[in-house]
Amino acid sequence: MCTLTYLLSDEGYELFFNRDEQRTRQCALPPAADTQLNAVYPVDPVGQGTWLAVHNSGLSIALLNFYQAQQMQSSQGPFLSRGEIILALLKDAENVIEVLKKMDLSLYPAFLLCIFAKDLCRTNNRIRTFQWTGEKLIEVENTLPITSSSVEYPTVYKARKMRYLQIVDAQNPTTQQFLTYHRSQETQGKLSVRMSRSDAQTVSLSHIRVAQNISFDYFDFIGNSNSQVRCKRVNL
Repeated sequence: MCTLTYLLSDEGYELFFNRDEQRTRQCALPPAADTQLNAVYPVDPVGQGTWLAVHNSGLSIALLNFYQAQQMQSSQGPFLSRGEIILALLKDAENVIEVLKKMDLSLYPAFLLCIFAKDLCRTNNRIRTFQWTGEKLIEVENTLPITSSSVEYPTVYKARKMRYLQIVDAQNPTTQQFLTYHRSQETQGKLSVRMSRSDAQTVSLSHIRVAQNISFDYFDFIGNSNSQVRCKRVNL
């Protein structure tokens, strides 16, 4: 239950990520620097992992649940937390794809993993996206927005895609347009980008900027709707 978009520029890229979670789940810890992994990321206190991180090289990794395949996996398990995956990949940030392909992914529920290269920009614009189906790891193409939902996925995707096309100018996209999109909250709560259902809701918005400098802005919609924690690049 998440939504990811990105904006490429001549200098680098920006990544926007709405995290949706069950209302009963404990609030995440805001992003902080990990001097061992040379990265900045928020922490899910339940699984002690993360869904999003930026390395001080400029590499970013984002993970979304792949509910359609996960439902077919339900008879398997128990599984390990998907939050471990990004932390494992950051141990060898120069070779994340090779590390990913060698991991025993059968230990985890299905997921979608997006890898943003440290030199990603408008002229070097390939985002690597991998899908773990529960049986195999495949590389897939992505179109914006990248989103997940545990209920009525086709309907949810269509609504969020339509909203994206309404807000983001394809010819002249801006940071503010993307932020407006990720804060968008329609009356049909489950369809909104900033989602709200009786059992779940969008809990945070993350905004990573990678150019000459690196920053991670984090908006906690649960603890304080106006709260912002910013972590700049840590030189190690």
